[in-house]
Amino acid sequence: MTDFRVIDTISLNGVTSISSLCSSEALDITSNASHIVTDFNHKRPQLIEKDVSVNEALYMMKMGHVRSKIVIDQSENLMGVISSSDLASYKVLHIAQLRNVSRADLTVENLMIKKEDMRAINFSKISNYTIGDVLATLRNMGQQHVLLIDKENTLRGLISASDIARALHIPININEKAHTFKEIFDVVFSQLEKNKAN
Repeated sequence: MTDFRVIDTISLNGVTSISSLCSSEALDITSNASHIVTDFNHKRPQLIEKDVSVNEALYMMKMGHVRSKIVIDQSENLMGVISSSDLASYKVLHIAQLRNVSRADLTVENLMIKKEDMRAINFSKISNYTIGDVLATLRNMGQQHVLLIDKENTLRGLISASDIARALHIPININEKAHTFKEIFDVVFSQLEKNKAN
């Protein structure tokens, strides 16, 4: 095992001020979108296998302070994206009820947004857009994430609504849209079942 050195630390007794943030550009809705990109060439993507249970995935994300992960299969092929809000939402119980299984029986694959239901932006063109453009795109798609692909058709990065909110220090609400007839049917059917019970 490698021996690591303990770094010398300094007392904070004489410290009274905080360095100004002037050295970094203050971002706003008109800032270049490249400022909010998670570039997988510089930051390792957060990955999770599709077969991980919902409860385990939520625990992993909370402990890792991660809001979303790229979902892969055992061969590390891209399957989709999952967010901690998906794992903690009513959607979990709704899908469990529709499948007639317990929450513990659901996996990430049951809740993820499938890659087929997602859209991407060309990574080389992202610097042509503003943060506002990305936000308008996310709202138009009704999704929390937009993926970025490079010219080799490889997943290069992503931008999330939560990254935008954190960068701009503002709340952002993206209303999700149903992407398939099945999702629309599930929502309508669930509402009909609730009405019958009442």
